[in-house]
Amino acid sequence: MHRPQKLSQRIYLFLIYGLLIFILLICFFIFTYYDYQKNMISEDSKNSINMCSSVREAVTTQLDQMSTISVNIVYSNAIKSNFNEFSTYYQKSGNTPNLLIASREKALAIHDIVTAMIGAFQSASDVKMYTLDGYEIELGYRMSINNVDVKSFSWYEDTLALKGHKYLTAPVYDNSLPATGYNEKSKKFISLTRSYLDANNEPEGFVEIIQDCNTIFSLASQLQEENKGSRILIYNSRDEQVFPYDSTAKENYASLIQKQNLEEHANHTITGADGKEYSITYQTISDYGWNVVHLKPYSEIIAPIVAYRNRFLLIAASAVCLTLIICYVISKQLTKPLRNLTAATEKITINRVLDEKKINLTTVDSNIKELSILCNAIRDMYEKLRTTTQDALLAKNEEDRAHLQAMQSLINPHFLYNSLTNISIMAEEGMNEDIADMCSALCDYMRYISSTLDMIVDIRTEAFYTEKYLDCMKYRFADDLIFHINIEAESEHVLIPKLIIQPFVENAFKYAFASSGPWILFLHSYIKEGFWYIEIKDNGGTLSDENREHILSSLKSMDARKDLKSLQIGGLGMKSTYMRLKLLYGEKMVFDISSRKYIETVFTIGGPILSKEEYDEKITDL
Repeated sequence: MHRPQKLSQRIYLFLIYGLLIFILLICFFIFTYYDYQKNMISEDSKNSINMCSSVREAVTTQLDQMSTISVNIVYSNAIKSNFNEFSTYYQKSGNTPNLLIASREKALAIHDIVTAMIGAFQSASDVKMYTLDGYEIELGYRMSINNVDVKSFSWYEDTLALKGHKYLTAPVYDNSLPATGYNEKSKKFISLTRSYLDANNEPEGFVEIIQDCNTIFSLASQLQEENKGSRILIYNSRDEQVFPYDSTAKENYASLIQKQNLEEHANHTITGADGKEYSITYQTISDYGWNVVHLKPYSEIIAPIVAYRNRFLLIAASAVCLTLIICYVISKQLTKPLRNLTAATEKITINRVLDEKKINLTTVDSNIKELSILCNAIRDMYEKLRTTTQDALLAKNEEDRAHLQAMQSLINPHFLYNSLTNISIMAEEGMNEDIADMCSALCDYMRYISSTLDMIVDIRTEAFYTEKYLDCMKYRFADDLIFHINIEAESEHVLIPKLIIQPFVENAFKYAFASSGPWILFLHSYIKEGFWYIEIKDNGGTLSDENREHILSSLKSMDARKDLKSLQIGGLGMKSTYMRLKLLYGEKMVFDISSRKYIETVFTIGGPILSKEEYDEKITDL
């Protein structure tokens, strides 16, 4: 049989302390790492939403300003009348100086009105008006009159179809207008166009408000410059990228948002065209159908966490190594007195105890109070052993005889035979692990029932060794045997007579489990009003009411004085159990049997809770 390797106390303490520190560090790291990661992702999500909101509001303000200028021009009767007169005079002018001067005066009048609208700070880069027959007046950046082909403009058909509603173009290169800031090299401009209608709701011409892309997207450019890991993308209502206006993304994220039906004002994780994971947030400029998208690589978000993880692992590795060294030194120092004590106790042999020549034990030399007390106790025990050896030898014969009687009544031959038979069968089938477990349980149980050091144990110990017995029986009956042991926490340390449960367990195997399985055995202990109670329940249902009454009446009619000499601590049977409870607790004992035919039988035993000193006063009666 394979026996587990035993460790010295020094190695044991070293492993326990080292493992404890390691587990604490790992738990701390896992908690802080995931908490930090959660906070970082939450903070980044808030920042993304705030950036989108800020850019959306800034762009909305610029677009609204362009739209307001166009509306004011379209609905200005003064501009419309002057523009119509300009168109009439300009068409008829030919080489007539007076008509040319009149048309120019009308154009100047329109220019003055538009200049007043856009203000001294030029809230629009340029303003142009067009007639359907191809005349253009430039009113913003400069004052000029030109002949153009209106139908050739990219916005012509869409603006005409909208019948007075606004239309926004994509960024267009225009070298004729001055650009500012980030747009100085790109020279990209966005136009807002409208058609203005006559009394019959028919188009008479067009107005175009041109704005520098740097002015519209200044905040977006600034935020993207300040947040190097972030990308801000803006798409118009046709899913065309309008920002950045000097480059184009490899993937159209506006289409991806619609395809995946992502929620607005929320943070999402997507996989980009490059195979990397990105955190994406978007908000819609509802009046214009534009989408502001904030994009940030997931690796950039967790970069501080990764750095933290690497630093922590380095610190943790150093801490673990240092801790292991300290634990080894401490464990070695702590266990030195234990090793001396072990060497001293190894000298306590039967030959030295019986030897007439006195041999002194090795001193421990420990400054630990408990170890010094233990050493002195062992030395005193050694001295008492020597002085009481003869008395012990004289009493041993009688003790062995009583012990043999207890063993003969305790050990059920059928139980031992069946256990050995089961072990033999398992050995033939190569069930080495099960054999080891069964032998271990059998040894523990036999050691417990054969020990006479103390006849009073706590309920937890009694239940533990009862379970060892049931584990052995489990190998015999397999799945046909089901047992449950429920020891309530407050009753664990209550002291009871040793082997008080065993008779009822064996009674179940002898009588209750005579029929076919499965057989269920339930053990329950609890405390109530200063009494301890133990219930042993089986599902045999073989105890009739007549037998129950007969058993109880025969037990109650026993003469304690007459039957006292036949009682042993290990004596099995309800008679022995009843008498032991009677001697210990008198009329306060609890012994009851309840049954429901063909269902279950419940044995209930108990008594008042006594201390060890109170038991010592009564123990001689047992």
